[in-house]
Amino acid sequence: MINWCIVSSDLIKKIGHDATKDYLYIDFGQRGEYEIYNHVSLYAFSHFRLATSIDEYYQQVIKTSYSIMP
Repeated sequence: MINWCIVSSDLIKKIGHDATKDYLYIDFGQRGEYEIYNHVSLYAFSHFRLATSIDEYYQQVIKTSYSIMP
């Protein structure tokens, strides 16, 4: 089950996490599609959700540390 959170961001509409699979879901809203990253723990998701800047955290941590699902 995906637990979604609406975030304050210019780029991202909402983020979600599936704890059973350790997947991170990122919904960009305007494109109507989302990215899925694997091996993202609930702890890492919580840091992302609570980041001062969601956009910066996405660019600097998520994109560089985790693999996107094809």
